[in-house]
Amino acid sequence: MKIETLSFDRTEEIMREFQVSKLCAKVLSAKGLSDHEIYEILKPARLANPFSAYGMKEVVDRIYQAKVSQEKVLVCGDYDADGICSTTIMVDALRRYGVTCGFYIPNRFKEGYGLHAHTVEMAYEKGYRLLITVDNGVKALSALEKAKELGLDVIVTDHHALENTLDCFALLHPVHMGDEFQYLSGAGVALEVSRALIGECKEHVVLACVAAIADVMELKKETRAIVKLGIQYLKEGVCLPIQYLANDRYPQWDEMTIAFQVVPKINVTGRLADMANANNTVRYLLMRNAQDIKQIANQISALNEKRKQMSEDMVKTAKSLVKEEYGFQLLFDDSFHEGMVGLVAGKLAEERKQPVMVVAKNKEHYKGSIRSAGLLDLTTFFDECKHALQSYGGHKAAAGIGFLAEHKQLVQDFVNDKMKHITLKAEQTYKVIPIDLSEMSLAEVQSLHQLAPFGQGFEEPLFYVTNTSVSECKKLKQGLHAKWAISDHADAMYFHCGQVLDQLVNKTSLSFIGNLRVQSFMGRKKVNIFVVDAH
Repeated sequence: MKIETLSFDRTEEIMREFQVSKLCAKVLSAKGLSDHEIYEILKPARLANPFSAYGMKEVVDRIYQAKVSQEKVLVCGDYDADGICSTTIMVDALRRYGVTCGFYIPNRFKEGYGLHAHTVEMAYEKGYRLLITVDNGVKALSALEKAKELGLDVIVTDHHALENTLDCFALLHPVHMGDEFQYLSGAGVALEVSRALIGECKEHVVLACVAAIADVMELKKETRAIVKLGIQYLKEGVCLPIQYLANDRYPQWDEMTIAFQVVPKINVTGRLADMANANNTVRYLLMRNAQDIKQIANQISALNEKRKQMSEDMVKTAKSLVKEEYGFQLLFDDSFHEGMVGLVAGKLAEERKQPVMVVAKNKEHYKGSIRSAGLLDLTTFFDECKHALQSYGGHKAAAGIGFLAEHKQLVQDFVNDKMKHITLKAEQTYKVIPIDLSEMSLAEVQSLHQLAPFGQGFEEPLFYVTNTSVSECKKLKQGLHAKWAISDHADAMYFHCGQVLDQLVNKTSLSFIGNLRVQSFMGRKKVNIFVVDAH
């Protein structure tokens, strides 16, 4: 473990200039932000004019034409949280605008991601004359070709990497929409269309907020405003379907609540498409009757509990397959569920601090997910092995992979041979802000809400509390978690500490690295440091 102490020499200056608390000023200084960037963080959230987005007028004009001509419009979505929220926003906006529309989300396992030629043919046969993709479409070249052949117009709204020139009626993409819109998720793009058609709908802002957090979008410019407003609207009780997905009756709405309580439940029907289809989640998010919402929310929550149990079982099996001599784990088992390989790969990669591939078998094909724990660039790692792959794609830290069962040994040999020439630097470096107990008052820690939301591009700060006297360690959930009292008003909570706890349990003084938050229990508020490391 390496600890890098961040500089906070502008603290006093920022306190005076922006009238913020000392702790807020310390964080803003440590992040090295300019005055303009600080102003952008602190200013009230306000959404941009959707018609300032390049391409919006063309899109709205075509939808208006569909409304006047009474054309049927099909919204073509995706099965993850961003895709489901995108679909819901677009369908609801079109219907409120007066357009007759339906929606279609492909089956994750039978059809895979994106718009397909057979979907276009089906839409044509059912009388649809305009197709609008959400959170997909930039790679649907054969589908766009089929649409042109059949005389259908397609509006592509997407945020994934543009690699080809698209032959479609219109394209709405953050890369082209303008500087203010460059960090939008798929649902963020759909929200701009919704606002252009019907004005601001708070429910749609909430859905776009959830999607931005689910897709780990950079919290800058329009996306920051969307998330900030979305959380504000959730606190006001807006969007009952999302309200009912929270675990708590009166949730403390913030980025963490959304990420850990809501997003998994929206994702679950896409992950377990053999049990339920993602279309059901769209229908749920479109509901307005509280009783109906509550009933279906219970079903989704039950399905998510089943997913969690299946995930835990998969993790146990995956751990039993680990070979300690390898620096890149390739884990195969016929019992693995394709919809959860990414979750399991991510969990093991973080625990083991090494790249992990978890692969499920479907007849003669293997499909899996890879997580690199930030140690490898997965965008290029398999470049010399593409001849053995059916599919591959993703980002630096996460990727999806597919290959024939007969090529399993080729893939294994490639990874093992390549790793012989790579040395992984697994030592964790923490960039921290030193703090003492006197700075951890309720008022100071609560003031950090001024800086929210935190997320990609504006991460929640890590604080470093050194040589702190601690009370007896309380083991929670059979030693899975641990808790120490560090003062009358502050506790340290260390979740999923595992074997590390054995080294800490008998110490009377500890140093903690973690995030600071205020937690309420039985009407009493306490400062908590949520520990990521301790020594």
